[in-house]
Amino acid sequence: MVCSGKMSIVIAVALLVLQVPVEGARRSEAVRKMIAARNLEAAGLPDPNCHTGVIAMKEKGKPQVCCAGYCGECSDYQTCKAVRGQNSTFACCKTQVFERRCGKAAANVCLKKCSEAVPPCIMDEGETFKAPDPKTRTAGTDCNKAVEDWRKKVAAAMKPPKK
Repeated sequence: MVCSGKMSIVIAVALLVLQVPVEGARRSEAVRKMIAARNLEAAGLPDPNCHTGVIAMKEKGKPQVCCAGYCGECSDYQTCKAVRGQNSTFACCKTQVFERRCGKAAANVCLKKCSEAVPPCIMDEGETFKAPDPKTRTAGTDCNKAVEDWRKKVAAAMKPPKK
């Protein structure tokens, strides 16, 4: 009985030690996203693909939203209203972010599309990813042919025009 008590303490301590790097990685990723979002905002650039935020899962018939990078996730989870001890209702709660879209909310608080702003924002509708044709020749599939093609282009560019 004493041995199992010591073993459970060792396991608990090991789990705590292993948890620290995971939390540190999450925190550093959130800080990286916040800095990137601030840089984009300062430069006046949008984030159309939600690289500096957290994108919500796609639901059929509803546009996706992009929450702020520090949120951790973009859904209506229990504590989305108070992330990191601040009022984050309109930055981390998926439904609240969507309800603040321009055209539905007051102009001074509305959230623009991601093609116009940084997170939190509303993702553009109708954009779907189409995988490239795998049969398309690229330099990665045939490097020697790409080099040959490049040399032909260089040689053609170096020739003087015919009169």
